[in-house]
Amino acid sequence: MVFGKWIRRLNPRQNFKQRLGLIIATTILCFSLLLSWIVGNTSKAQIKAGNGQFMEELAYQMARNLDRGMFVYYQEIQTLATLNAIQDSRQSPESKRSLLQTLQNAYKDYAWIGLTNSDGIVLASTNRVLEGKNVSQRPWFIRGRWGAVVEDVHDAKLLAQLLPNPNSSAEPTRFVDIATPVFNAQDPNKFEGVLGAHLYWEWAKHVRDDLLNPLHDHYNVDVMVLSKSGEMLLAPASAPDSDEPLTGPPSPTLGSQPLISVQSAQQGKSGSLVEQWFDGTSYLTGFAATKGCDQYPGLGWIVLVRQSAKEAFAEAVALQEQIIIWGIALGVTSGALVWWIAGWLINPVLQIAAAADSIRQGDTTARIPVFSGRDEVAKLSRAVNSLFISLEEQKQLLMAFNAELDQKVKERTARLNSLNEQLMAEISDRKQAEVALQQANQELHRLTIVDGLTGMANRRHVDQHLVQEWQRSIREQLPLSLILLDVDYFKRYNDFYGHLAGDHCLQRIARVLSSQVQRSHDLAARYGGEEFIVVLPNTELEGAIHLAETIRQAVKSLQIPHANSPASPYVTLSLGVATGFPAPGSSPSALIESTDQQLYRAKALGRDRVMSHSPDSTSSSDH
Repeated sequence: MVFGKWIRRLNPRQNFKQRLGLIIATTILCFSLLLSWIVGNTSKAQIKAGNGQFMEELAYQMARNLDRGMFVYYQEIQTLATLNAIQDSRQSPESKRSLLQTLQNAYKDYAWIGLTNSDGIVLASTNRVLEGKNVSQRPWFIRGRWGAVVEDVHDAKLLAQLLPNPNSSAEPTRFVDIATPVFNAQDPNKFEGVLGAHLYWEWAKHVRDDLLNPLHDHYNVDVMVLSKSGEMLLAPASAPDSDEPLTGPPSPTLGSQPLISVQSAQQGKSGSLVEQWFDGTSYLTGFAATKGCDQYPGLGWIVLVRQSAKEAFAEAVALQEQIIIWGIALGVTSGALVWWIAGWLINPVLQIAAAADSIRQGDTTARIPVFSGRDEVAKLSRAVNSLFISLEEQKQLLMAFNAELDQKVKERTARLNSLNEQLMAEISDRKQAEVALQQANQELHRLTIVDGLTGMANRRHVDQHLVQEWQRSIREQLPLSLILLDVDYFKRYNDFYGHLAGDHCLQRIARVLSSQVQRSHDLAARYGGEEFIVVLPNTELEGAIHLAETIRQAVKSLQIPHANSPASPYVTLSLGVATGFPAPGSSPSALIESTDQQLYRAKALGRDRVMSHSPDSTSSSDH
């Protein structure tokens, strides 16, 4: 009942004091809630982004540590294969075995190191395991004959019963194989055998534990390693191997759809995201793939680092809730305080209104209260008091004031309208000037990079594009190929048919080039006179040769008459092709020179042909 009475008394429609206080208090409360919500969401998003970046960094560090570790073992085996004691066939098996045993004793991650002859018979090995056995059918021997190789993680087969299992659990022994060919010390071209090593996969657990040990007190994360195809290689330390859907270590490729994180890592990407795993739980998952280290090519292992999304974002949710609670508390407190201040400020106005209403009703004893001071309330009280003393005088003054104010408003309105018209005219002129300038700049830029006759890119554009692609090839360690082509006996063509026909001939050849060179990063351009160039990033020599031959045939098939050509009755091309593998600190000038030499050779050998050269080869070829 008491509360109902208070509600009925609180009628903002009939009380200006209550209406003003309610409006201000409600406004402050709403803005406090809005600010709290914005700050809370911003803080939550920042914490989530930080956690995601942290998980991505963990996955990247694990992948890099795996690559660096494998690089060390990869280099050790190759270095060991170059020692005279290993290469010299006159050395006794005992001396070779001693050297292998020394390496295994120094690095406990080696399960077995062995040296075979050219037929695959083990000559010497650590702890004499498999000595005298034929391993010629083992993948590491077959591939190791032709160069240094790393075989992916696999279960032990031949050595399962001969070597100790380093796993404390019942997990089967698993190896990573490393092998490299051994050549004779006196005759480097004579193949002597293969030096092979089996590396305990337990090594990867040590890498994982070294990464996670500093984090155990603050983060509960799982780290797992998958093969490139998605097979589970290293399960989380918190759970044993299992064939159940992913509640612990099984392969994330189980089920109808693989995880997005696995698909992204298989594409060479790294990052983090929140996704639902096969146990129905959402996890914040960081992912990265191994990419090799220096000469070690890498096996494309996929590293996944996950943490329950509820646990990962608990701090962010708690912070958001605290900010919202404090925002509500501060909003309510500020609203109540403003309510009281509004009442205190409006009381003098209410007294003036009450006195004026009494006078209006005929109370001759009523007087307008006059308040001291210079604020608005004091001025209002004096003004209202004067108004009731001389109402007509005040009325005339008010009308005069209104008339003057109206005149000033009209004058200022007219002035503003005039200024606005001037401003709009200036804006329109500037926009037209900016559009004209932009069009002129675009046309100027086009003219600087486009050949006026053929409409293709000109040499300036080629130089800029080639430098950009050269730097990109250095960063991504990709090949870059060039094709230089020249119209055979073009001067004779001009002399015989005229320059106008020569220009038309060049335009037809340019259209053939534009139709054949279509990849986004490739560039076909006029290099000068009757010479054209094609820049082919990420293209091996064979692909460049194929494209050059296609261009040659396409131009020849146009059957443009060339009666004054010793090479053919039709217009033909001579083409030079070269491929380079850009290295830091190098420039494309050497590749351009090599391509130009091949073009010269094509002309010298009769024209109408493709000549190619790769910096990695010792001879050129005619196509």
